[in-house]
Amino acid sequence: LRPHKTAAGARPEGVLTVQETGMKVGAKIGARLALVAAICLSTASAARADDWATTLANAKKEGIVVVHGGPGKAYNAVLVGAFNKAYPDIKVQFSGANGAIEVPKVLRERQAGIFGWDVWTSGPTTALGTLKESGFFQPLRPILRPDVMKDELWAGGFDFGWMDNDQKFFYAYDGTLQNPIVVNWDVVSPKDLATLEDLLKPQFKGKIVWHDPRVSGTGNGTSQTLLHNIGEENLIKLWKSDVTFTINGQQIAEWTVRGRYPIAIGLEPNNLDTFQSQGVGKNVKPLPDSYFKVQQISVGFGGVGFVDKAPHPNAAAVYINWLLSKEGQQAWTTLPRGTRRADVTSTLPELTPKKGGNYFVGQAEKFTAERLRVQQIAKQAISGPVPSGGKSE
Repeated sequence: LRPHKTAAGARPEGVLTVQETGMKVGAKIGARLALVAAICLSTASAARADDWATTLANAKKEGIVVVHGGPGKAYNAVLVGAFNKAYPDIKVQFSGANGAIEVPKVLRERQAGIFGWDVWTSGPTTALGTLKESGFFQPLRPILRPDVMKDELWAGGFDFGWMDNDQKFFYAYDGTLQNPIVVNWDVVSPKDLATLEDLLKPQFKGKIVWHDPRVSGTGNGTSQTLLHNIGEENLIKLWKSDVTFTINGQQIAEWTVRGRYPIAIGLEPNNLDTFQSQGVGKNVKPLPDSYFKVQQISVGFGGVGFVDKAPHPNAAAVYINWLLSKEGQQAWTTLPRGTRRADVTSTLPELTPKKGGNYFVGQAEKFTAERLRVQQIAKQAISGPVPSGGKSE
């Protein structure tokens, strides 16, 4: 080809300089890269949707999910009945046996190479002990949908619910405020009991009944709450102020309603409900939230983990995401229990965490040492034999 002759300093028509050529090529490459990025982003979004659709389709093929949960008909109604209304193609095989009975059985099965469980719901105490240490759970976060992990949906933010220090194995959705002190206000004047420290007044000696804090249960948990509010020295003084200790919740409720012991510490709401549903003890109510600088959220049986080597992993993913959804948590409140999910209308508004409140979960792994220490100092401070039993969650 012959060179194209031009005047000095001129440039052939349509011919670009090296700089201009680079700019034009760069612009084209940039445009193409932007297009590729947009396509990839669109594909990624579609893949996430397709992944869930695939998970759901595979879950229906599996057709079953094996779940451990709380004991009693109420838990069965929620963890089986409510889920099957939402997903009738996935049947729930459910066991509500006490953890003390179920855990040894589960561990023996796994040692024998039998992996029969998909989802484990329970209290943190059971899950974070032997089960977690034995490798019973696999990471939960990878199967959770983004829409259930939004911070604004959960009291304290989503991550507040992790019970293990690693924040990946066991999640608490239950949000039932612990009302550690219940008072028969027909017997006790509010002016005499205006602060927590007033419990140490001589006039209340012999007037307090306490679910024994030396065993695992509500007495130990409420003692932990008081430790955070009045300190260890005052807590020990209170234990020693002629308090009556028992682990019989029904008896605690009866004594409080009758006024024999007008102040109850560690009284569970269901025991009091037995009397109030019959029209007695209507003025037996908890101390107001304003008495506490920090309150404890009791998880009860309201935590969940994804079992390692689950035989029905897709059905397990569907089940766990349903449980953490608005629909699942609305069903949970019918037990009745509270929920940390903020967009659910609780049947127990007085026991539901408030926005901006100061809370902790004593059952979380990071508080295990403190919880055990409270139990130990209670054994040292309280005379008499330690009762056998206590609540296992």
